[in-house]
Amino acid sequence: MLKRKLGLLVAAAVMVGMFTSCLNVNVNKENKDTPKGNGIDYTDYTTEGYSVMVKNDSSSNVVCFQNTPSEGNLISGVKAGAKVGLKKNSLFNNSHDFVLFVVKESDYLANKDNLAALKSNPFAMLYAYYNADSSADANMVYTISQYMGGQYYILINNSSKYNVELRENGLYGDSLAYAGAYTTQTKINMVEGNYEIFPVFRKFSKKTGEIITSFPNYKDEDGNDWPVFFTFSLDQGTTSQEFNTQKWFNGDLFNASETPSSAYVSIHNGNSGTGVSLYQGANAEASVTSTGGKTINGGKTLVFEVPMQSLGKGKYSTSAQCSGWRIGTSMKDVDIPNQTLEAGKIYYLEVTGTTYVNAKVEWVKDTADETKIKAEVVNYDEE
Repeated sequence: MLKRKLGLLVAAAVMVGMFTSCLNVNVNKENKDTPKGNGIDYTDYTTEGYSVMVKNDSSSNVVCFQNTPSEGNLISGVKAGAKVGLKKNSLFNNSHDFVLFVVKESDYLANKDNLAALKSNPFAMLYAYYNADSSADANMVYTISQYMGGQYYILINNSSKYNVELRENGLYGDSLAYAGAYTTQTKINMVEGNYEIFPVFRKFSKKTGEIITSFPNYKDEDGNDWPVFFTFSLDQGTTSQEFNTQKWFNGDLFNASETPSSAYVSIHNGNSGTGVSLYQGANAEASVTSTGGKTINGGKTLVFEVPMQSLGKGKYSTSAQCSGWRIGTSMKDVDIPNQTLEAGKIYYLEVTGTTYVNAKVEWVKDTADETKIKAEVVNYDEE
């Protein structure tokens, strides 16, 4: 009898062990790369379909939210030094722009039961766009700067109607900080260092499907144009730096005016046989729109930003040359006629044909004067 009871106990123990093992397998399969015990999903969803690609150049593990920190807005996490596709959950059913709100892992864990407390303590904030066109996913990478997360900080008061990005070393440099329109006291912690910051304004235009960019610009007493920019150091002597957009425009500081930083080219593909891409100059890679668009399918339109060129010492050109541009496929492309593109204007290209072999492209002419290329002023207030 004793042997039989022992046998039954051993069998029961084996069954429990097998059951527990199955549970562990399922848990591990569910959580994948999730660190044990903290419940943060650090999975790279690149191969499974993801929302946006994020590269974390900082030294901290982070957790990402859409717009504000809350359980319903939670996306997923990114380890220090990693580049991953964030989880594509119910937040990403449609194309839209949003704030990528990033917090440190330690702050997330400490406030897991009160995520709203993290609203005033972002690790980083980035202006982002989710493109529901799956072919556009791989074309955009949002980078969390290596300068994030120090003991010093910058403070942004943005009373303007635009989203403000503070960029490093030029109008087209890496984004260090972000503040949405009509927001106050946006605080971003930074590491010690010397900075040269250029503010730019960003706004998604539903009409063009492109993110429109401009910047505050002022004239000196000789009539020369200069972008607003700031040089400063953050260290034990200067632990913070404040930025106030109102002061840029009211005369207290720069008496600046809003200035376009780019021209735009709208390309409509009327070729019934193939999608096409834009190739600029000697670039072998196809150009990408600010929202991740790359291939212009038949019957569709994409708008491409054309940045102005740096002339050195903080000055930028007011026009750019379309020279050596091509449009087509990896098999065959055709030359686009040269054209001068002025900042703040949108120009139109029309692609025609029935296959990639007979594709043609030309600038759309102004209906009022067929000798003039059609160019319209971009309206930054237009949705």
